[in-house]
Amino acid sequence: MPRIEGRVGAAFVIYHGEVSEDSDGPIEWCRPVPDGQAEEVAARFPQLTLRTEPAHQEAYVHLGDTQANPPQWQLVSETLYAWAAEQHRQPQSAARVTFLATLPTTADSVPDCDFAIPLR
Repeated sequence: MPRIEGRVGAAFVIYHGEVSEDSDGPIEWCRPVPDGQAEEVAARFPQLTLRTEPAHQEAYVHLGDTQANPPQWQLVSETLYAWAAEQHRQPQSAARVTFLATLPTTADSVPDCDFAIPLR
């Protein structure tokens, strides 16, 4: 599968609902692909959904290479939404977590993690 190098090509998860013991999400795993190759990727992998997201700004918190647990994510999420409200900005879509692996990966590798909300 073609890749976009660096942070702009990092895989990310969009949370369309709460993930907890009482709720199963849903979540969406995403990975950017080069614009010129998107249709080819969609044809090669028909089980995947190709969609385009408009350019936007994001408010984020860099969590580093530690794997935050759900209560921490809730606190980070609430903080980001509060900051956006203070700045008179509206979320564009659901919160997301971006995973940026350091290459080469090993069995002990833990990806860097950003928690973000896209803004209008």
